[in-house]
Amino acid sequence: MALKETVSELPQEKLKKTSAEQTILRNLQELELELAEEREDSRKKELIAQISELKSHLAAVQGPTYFDLEQENEEMKQELKELGKNLKQIKKENSLLKESSGFVSLKEEVEPEETPKKELKSTLYKLLLGKYSNIINDFEKKTVGEIKGLVNSEDLTVQSLLNDFKPENYSFEENYLRAAKEVHEFISKEINYVKSDLEINFWLSPKEIVTSKIGDDEDQAVFLCSMLFALGDKNAEVVIAELENLSTHAFVITEFNGKFYLFDPAQKEDFGKFLGEKKNVIANYSFDNSKIKRFLYKFNAENYEQFV
Repeated sequence: MALKETVSELPQEKLKKTSAEQTILRNLQELELELAEEREDSRKKELIAQISELKSHLAAVQGPTYFDLEQENEEMKQELKELGKNLKQIKKENSLLKESSGFVSLKEEVEPEETPKKELKSTLYKLLLGKYSNIINDFEKKTVGEIKGLVNSEDLTVQSLLNDFKPENYSFEENYLRAAKEVHEFISKEINYVKSDLEINFWLSPKEIVTSKIGDDEDQAVFLCSMLFALGDKNAEVVIAELENLSTHAFVITEFNGKFYLFDPAQKEDFGKFLGEKKNVIANYSFDNSKIKRFLYKFNAENYEQFV
């Protein structure tokens, strides 16, 4: 039934419920017929007023009727129209925000790039990087002093993040372990471990790590060590170790209150996973099911030691 039907067009079996309704409906029909034939404007206004009054009476007798539904329907249509406009605006703003933040657009999210095309691009990038790997490696070569400088507690990104983990009136003896745990959890959860399969040596800065949310084991270890150093832990050191499978892996070691700690954020393990006596911790530690064969070198902002 269309909502714009007049009373005279309604099926009578739906209207004949009470004598009061029948009386009102008959009067409505008569008035509507008279209104349809009336030519005088003043009389039309009078008839419209009478029809409106009768409809109100009918609504009181019947409860919610098609008149109410008609009005409600129009209101809902208007609300849906407004919601549609708001949704378009939100999508537009969201798209602009993502594009300005370096994310893909909404269209790219809905229609992701085909895997073969991505693989071709990846292959091309690997070829280009491999072709110029010697130049990159020469550029990334660092002296002992420069390697020590990688652990930089004064880095602006490090200092900025530190405010989120250091309580007011920070005390190294009382608050270090709690703050160090929060720093460790932040890096292990927020920074994704990525192992490069290219023969290229590179070091990402704290800003690059936090912005991209990625880093290899060396990047994560240096970043963590810088944060621990900034908390006042001068014992924290980055270790580059050779594993039994002949690969290398980086992690952080330190000692606090007579206990030896080994932190490996690349494994996303709990803060106290590798804790105890130094000899036992090193003997029990493994990465990718491969234990430590030997330390190659270790360093922090103040010291550098090579084991060859």
